[in-house]
Amino acid sequence: MNILYIESNNKLVDLINKNYSNISHEIILVNNPTDALLLLEQTKKIDLIITEIDFPELNIIAYLRKIRELKKDIFIVVTSKLDIYSSFQDFQDLKISAILKKPFPINKLKNIINQIDEKINIILNKYEIEKLKENCLNLQILNQELNSFIKPFKEFLFYSETDLEGNIVEISDSFCELLGFKKEEVLGKKHSIIKYPLENPLKYIDLWQTVSKGKIWIGELQCKNKFGHDIWFKSIIFPKKDINGNIIGYGAKRQNITDRKIAELQSITDDLTGLYNKRFFKQIFLSERNRAKRNKKNLLLLMLDIDNFKKYNDMYGHFEGDKALKKVASVLKRNSKRANDFAFRLGGEEFAIVTSNISYEKIVTYCERIRESILNLKILHKDNTDIGFISVSIGVFNLEIEDSYNCDEIYKFADIALYEAKNLGRNKVLIYKKQNV
Repeated sequence: MNILYIESNNKLVDLINKNYSNISHEIILVNNPTDALLLLEQTKKIDLIITEIDFPELNIIAYLRKIRELKKDIFIVVTSKLDIYSSFQDFQDLKISAILKKPFPINKLKNIINQIDEKINIILNKYEIEKLKENCLNLQILNQELNSFIKPFKEFLFYSETDLEGNIVEISDSFCELLGFKKEEVLGKKHSIIKYPLENPLKYIDLWQTVSKGKIWIGELQCKNKFGHDIWFKSIIFPKKDINGNIIGYGAKRQNITDRKIAELQSITDDLTGLYNKRFFKQIFLSERNRAKRNKKNLLLLMLDIDNFKKYNDMYGHFEGDKALKKVASVLKRNSKRANDFAFRLGGEEFAIVTSNISYEKIVTYCERIRESILNLKILHKDNTDIGFISVSIGVFNLEIEDSYNCDEIYKFADIALYEAKNLGRNKVLIYKKQNV
């Protein structure tokens, strides 16, 4: 039996995975109603829906009616922390099979699933073999009609299919046009030809682990077209199976969300340099600190300041100053290409890098590479002491696994290190010494 389970509580999701990993039922887990309805629109292979209804601002009755519209005869089980039996009449009208009050014993859930499974088997057994043979002929006719419909449907959804090795065996003309490729340039190739090089590799690991188990993956992916331009998709990737249920390939349907993602990026990036801006720094700094602590990794904050930049602007003018800022930013971009690297312009000539999982022995090497790369730009600055070129001072704080400093403290320590680097003559890297904390 194929079960669609909609649940936002990660602990309950883990419990469900643990208890149903080795049984015959196939459970597809989704964490929000929107994706659940989208999935129901795309597949018919769902026998039972178990859905939480405690999502914020969810119109419960409208949501359940939409499910019933999509799947007229499907069995529905509702779970909730609230006492919803007062709405039981509405649930009867919607043919809700059962209501589970949270928290509930896992055995109670198992019993309900087994009871529904028995009902489904009884219903199926009512159909006679001759009736199935008659339906087979009808299905052949319907298949011909569907084939005439599927092609424009695939075109609209930027469709593609791969074999088990990930080689593209079918791709819509609309998808090729969007990517800038001809079909013959794509068929037989893997989707890696359009993969965004800095996309989080963990996302692709999760994707393939999901579909290779026969489940549907829904998420956002960033790609590059033939000309190197960014494209974003919301994708539904699903296994294609033969009549015996064996996976024979994978299909993907996509929604182009590029305009929305570009608008989002514009709100978090600096117009001049293209680096992330100060507003996004505050958001990402907190999330990266928390992520590093969860994953037991160190977190590194680099504060960078262009030496004597006011003098540079006074001597060469703001136009040349902007050009210098862009060149410095390009060095920071080249040195922050990993999935969890982030480079920021905090304002004026001040920059920052947030990164993680760099061993203590390699911190100085990493920072010195950035400092030397900027100096090697050879941007003439006659008023920069005896250096003669644009240089930067770098203050560093390394938050180790056992540390418990908050974001304000980390920022303060890195800023102190930057100030000391300036006092020591500029064009230097200084790591904050924690024994002084």
